[in-house]
Amino acid sequence: MEIAQIFDSLKQKFGDAVLSVDSSVKSPFITVAPDSLVVIMRFLRDDPAMKFDMLLMISGVDYPTCFASVTHLTSLTHKHTLAVKVELPREAPEVDSLVDIWPAADWHERETYDMMGIEYRGHPQLRRILCPEDWEGFPLRKNYRQPEEYHGISNVRQIGDDYYPKPDEDEKAVQGWKAPKPPPAPKAAPAAAEPATTAVAKDDPKATPPSPGGETPEA
Repeated sequence: MEIAQIFDSLKQKFGDAVLSVDSSVKSPFITVAPDSLVVIMRFLRDDPAMKFDMLLMISGVDYPTCFASVTHLTSLTHKHTLAVKVELPREAPEVDSLVDIWPAADWHERETYDMMGIEYRGHPQLRRILCPEDWEGFPLRKNYRQPEEYHGISNVRQIGDDYYPKPDEDEKAVQGWKAPKPPPAPKAAPAAAEPATTAVAKDDPKATPPSPGGETPEA
């Protein structure tokens, strides 16, 4: 089923809760109202014509005016795919969990919470999954400021006179900061000189061969 047909079916059933469709991008998506997400998702899974029986991924997006939670689905039965987006206010980004519909949503929602700070109401154990529990902030938000240290461990790497930007320089980094050049490779050590030896004339039967140390013993 094409995304336009899916959108029309959802629009007919859920009305104004289905906000828009964008089929101009590589992964077409439909935007729905956050309060109607669960009922729409359950329909997408259970309706015989939709049959979206697999959740592929849940991701977060940081827009200038809002956050978004995007759920990517596929149907093993009908071989069609779909992304469903909900836009959430920056001051309180939260939406209902989808774990009861697709158990695979569990860790996807935890990762999106950990990286973006989006709350999933009703999640059985919404806690960090990549960062430590006491980590400050959400690393994939555009205004994130990395702490200079964590429990005494420095988060600022230095290479010679160049350095990775400190948290208060992140805005400059976004505008065009480039990774510092690595330090020059150390020069190769000179090859060790071979021990000197004394040549023995092959034609002189009286010549004394050199000692193991390379010196010719005195007569």
